[in-house]
Amino acid sequence: MVNLRQLFLIFMANFGLQIKAELSNWPDPYNVAISSVAQLSLLKLKEQQVNNLYNYKEELKMHLKQVLLAVKHSRQLLKTASQYPNNLLIGFKLLRHLHNDWPEYLKFMNIKLGTKEMEFSQKQLRVLPTSDDFTDALTAIYRLQTVYDLDAADMVRGILDGKEYKVKPWGTDECLIFGLMYQTVKLYNLSENWLQLALFYYSEYSHEKQIDVTLWKYHNMLEYMVEAHKGMGNYLEAKQYALEFLAIQPNNSYMLSQLPKLDYLHENPIDITQVDKDFQHQKTLCTKKYKKNSNDLLCYYANWSPFLLLAPIKVEQLSREIYLNIYPDFISEKEIDILKTTSKDKLQRIEGLSWNCSCTVAELSNDIVRNINQRIMDITGMKLDNNNVLQVINYGMAGNYNPDDTEKSSNDHKGNVLIYLSDAEQGGETVFDSLELKIKPIKGSMLIWGNQKGTVFHHQCPLLKGNMWLASKRLK
Repeated sequence: MVNLRQLFLIFMANFGLQIKAELSNWPDPYNVAISSVAQLSLLKLKEQQVNNLYNYKEELKMHLKQVLLAVKHSRQLLKTASQYPNNLLIGFKLLRHLHNDWPEYLKFMNIKLGTKEMEFSQKQLRVLPTSDDFTDALTAIYRLQTVYDLDAADMVRGILDGKEYKVKPWGTDECLIFGLMYQTVKLYNLSENWLQLALFYYSEYSHEKQIDVTLWKYHNMLEYMVEAHKGMGNYLEAKQYALEFLAIQPNNSYMLSQLPKLDYLHENPIDITQVDKDFQHQKTLCTKKYKKNSNDLLCYYANWSPFLLLAPIKVEQLSREIYLNIYPDFISEKEIDILKTTSKDKLQRIEGLSWNCSCTVAELSNDIVRNINQRIMDITGMKLDNNNVLQVINYGMAGNYNPDDTEKSSNDHKGNVLIYLSDAEQGGETVFDSLELKIKPIKGSMLIWGNQKGTVFHHQCPLLKGNMWLASKRLK
């Protein structure tokens, strides 16, 4: 599996940036990629940055306006003095201008502009997304594209697994980043797809002045295309990109050294080792076709406790092999809002599960949780694990939560509870592979299954679109 921090270091090194911080001293992430709640801070941060940049522009604009007035005044005076060189009045006016005005112009030119805006931007560096946040986002796209076999050209245009969303297309920068990411993990065919898009958007839609402020240039993309085609064994294509690179930088020693190597490899091709993609198990589970529920499964109302006699709860049986039921409308809209609100300040990433969890988790214990726990015990007759605690989970980019992948050795609890606190627009299903069952999240419903032998494992498919919330509980 990809080492996220090493991926980030390699990525930055490819752009020629020096990394001074040691890995152990990197700042803690802000979780903006693994939590939709945290992503809201990005909008506020972007708004502040845009306003600050606008203020900087206005200050420069005002200063430039005054400079232009000074230039205009000086030119007019110079023109008049040139036309009437012996005119006493004009001569004195020119003398006064040079004696009085130009020292003031010098002071004006020495003014430090935008100091307030610069100080603000400097402070904002402390709250910008960290390297971990960036690699979380890279991994999210990697996960989605791998699991759902997403086409790069479709993704750029806002098409996810056949559904089109009205978004502004990605540009050269985003395409180049993912081309480099896939090259780093040696998936050269995907790297070439993204780099081709980067070249296309560069030639079709680029703004030269805007590109001048980025970290990369056109020849950088050509160099990466050489490496991508070399990695795929397309040595003649790699050579064509190398020649195009040398047309821009004819004395580049590295690219000059590549030409004879590419000619040799073309004449003496080597076996290309195929690299296994990550998330292949997840892909198998989330893209396979599952059978529809049998018509002989039961649907009834639970009323076997004093509480349930007063407020019966609808039950839908999902399997005849194990205890697996779903309870629609288990939790009210008001309870959902309270759980979300009280958990927002407590959401944290789960260390050690970063590969299997693109989410943040909060542990709650309050009156609402106690009421929910009591209803669960009334329905199941089972005791609850972790006393009165309920885990509330907020998903992020490509959100999923798969603790089962790392807990098979200690999976000795008798049952599990999942409470869907939101719908999922696309993706986010709960999969029981051994039962050939995939369940779409429906807000307000509760899913319960028995696990007495410790062999029933569930899996969450990555979230493609939506703001998904979930609550989780174990049964003893």
